[in-house]
Amino acid sequence: MPMKHRHIAILATCVLGPLVACTQASDGGMLDPSAGETGMAGTSTGGASTTAGGMATTGAATTDGGGPKFDVNVGADIPIPCGPDGEDCKGACLFPEHTPCDAGTDDLFTAMGLGCPGEPVVATESLGSPAAHGVIDQFGNTSTFAPREGSRIAVIGSGRISDLFHETPDSDNVVNPLWCNTILPDGLNPGASLPAPLVPKDVGNVTCDADLSLVGTGDCSNTIQGQFDQGQSAYDYADLRVAFDVPQGVKGFSFDFAYLTVEYPKYYQTGYNDMFVGWLESESWTGNISFDEQGNPISLNASFLEFLDDDKTIPEFAGTCMKGHAGTNWLTTSFPLTEGEHVELVFAIFDLQDARLDSYVLLDNFHWECEKNVDPGTKPVG
Repeated sequence: MPMKHRHIAILATCVLGPLVACTQASDGGMLDPSAGETGMAGTSTGGASTTAGGMATTGAATTDGGGPKFDVNVGADIPIPCGPDGEDCKGACLFPEHTPCDAGTDDLFTAMGLGCPGEPVVATESLGSPAAHGVIDQFGNTSTFAPREGSRIAVIGSGRISDLFHETPDSDNVVNPLWCNTILPDGLNPGASLPAPLVPKDVGNVTCDADLSLVGTGDCSNTIQGQFDQGQSAYDYADLRVAFDVPQGVKGFSFDFAYLTVEYPKYYQTGYNDMFVGWLESESWTGNISFDEQGNPISLNASFLEFLDDDKTIPEFAGTCMKGHAGTNWLTTSFPLTEGEHVELVFAIFDLQDARLDSYVLLDNFHWECEKNVDPGTKPVG
């Protein structure tokens, strides 16, 4: 489903250490001249919240006394002096260091760390049941699943978010548990395919890194199809979607997540379990970017599964529906970007084979990388 884009002109600021700040106009992307003047961009589908922050302006601006001129038609290649030695902003990120802005928010994207004042504007969208989208302060009674950024965490699941906070009874049946085992009446059930742009099809033996012509033909990671074909059909699908043009100076991004599932122990180490997919659409990649070192997608098959609560005593799961079940600790996915390219990200989760035995993903700490090149991959936090 295509994003609905609006035209945004951003008046951005970069600060180079203690030097004088420099400012420069840049185009925020998501262009649609018919959208008119606005300081926000974003849409919602399925009832989940949306956001798009940033310092948005319209038209042109000038300074008095012969200073630099700002205009939406002036590109990022124009050097603008910064500091006493005449440094310019070319190649530097034109936005300030991130300051969390999610206190008290119910917006999933703000909870993740996106769209704070002065930072890049993004278009947002979501699919799935409203009950499968939520914002929480933390998960469980320990500090393990406290927020990684700010004070709130975004959550999507193949079941009701509210079920997470009901403790599994000691007498619960693992095949048909009381909580986190819901067929959502308004759930999105895509069946043998997934909502565009996700394509659960391998690109083949040669990867997109070796052959760029494969970009757009399927999953460049070759990690989804094997398990998806075993499950055959997707149910209770939910996602969060973000689109943007890569800002000046940005070299990549990362986000933190944790995967939780009541598919354990019934379907442990089988093909019939739910899946989390972090899907990236860019000039050099179309496909999943969240998987382990063996090429397993994030599910019960992934090597990252850390908490296996067979005897229902793991303190991290006490007081929750994950008591007696399983999950990962916080993980970080990172991926490089090319300045100026248009990018779409989809964070998706879904049941496989049937709509029972739900899974969830906690999402937080989206981070733009400006200081160093980014190596692609997923690894435990820290």
